Amino acid sequence: MNKNLTYFGIFILLAFIFWSSITLSEEYTVNLNVLLKINLPEKKYSVEGDIPQYLNLKIRTSGWEIIKLKYFQELSFELNITEVVENYNFYTNTITNEQLGLSSNSRIVSIKPEIIRISFNLSGEKRIKIYPVLKISIKDGYDIVSPIKVEPESILIRGSRKIISMIDSLPTETIELSDLYEFTSVETKIIDTLSNLIIYDRIPVKVSFDIQQIADKNFERIPIELINVPKNMDIILFPSFVDVKLRGGILILGLLQSDSIKAFVDYKKYSSELDQEIIPEFSLPFGVKVIDYSPKKFKLIFRK
Repeated sequence: MNKNLTYFGIFILLAFIFWSSITLSEEYTVNLNVLLKINLPEKKYSVEGDIPQYLNLKIRTSGWEIIKLKYFQELSFELNITEVVENYNFYTNTITNEQLGLSSNSRIVSIKPEIIRISFNLSGEKRIKIYPVLKISIKDGYDIVSPIKVEPESILIRGSRKIISMIDSLPTETIELSDLYEFTSVETKIIDTLSNLIIYDRIPVKVSFDIQQIADKNFERIPIELINVPKNMDIILFPSFVDVKLRGGILILGLLQSDSIKAFVDYKKYSSELDQEIIPEFSLPFGVKVIDYSPKKFKLIFRK
């Protein structure tokens, strides 16, 4: 019985191989994306215009060739411009199989767009910021307790002076993480949304930030400094101390000392009226915030 099942399995396998071989030998029409690369004769020029990042290639070829193109070969086309001229037009129907790395058995049906219109301008350089695109969720009872660090923070781009004047930053790929509860560091890259229009080093970008469990901690008798008082005025704040309840990362609060907490009242924000609400402000580490403070009432005393 087992021997018969083995023979049957071999028969099915051979039949599948035979069927696949016949099927993949037949011709099919398929659409593929071809990465467009533009090479200029001089670095002092850059391109402008509505230039696609990819060409849409429709070909008719065998199933074997389609598998190779989809999974084992990255299609690209290099447009080598030998002379910078005004209103440069390139007709994609002149592209050959050899230029795309296609076999002679493949037939190009069409390439879109049919015309690539390019204009030129003098090149310039500019350093711009990299900003991370984050889509994250954090475990209950935890929170981000540090600034989000991006390494490198900026990158040098080169392109048309007109184009780079309108660019202040470039985004990273979206970083999707869930249920975070500790220090996190992720390597990503810049999204190439302006291919051919700007040039920059394709370097990896590291994004990191700290996550800690959130806790509360009380601090007593924090001195309040009265700032921005005119030199010709004698003013005191009463009371001049405050008790405060802070919320933040458990490790940060554990190391935080009372003398590291700065409380102040900015006189510029108040008038000489007697009945006005005085609200102290606090200078605290990143991710730490005030939950409550006491007393609630303060007053300015003007001394003659």
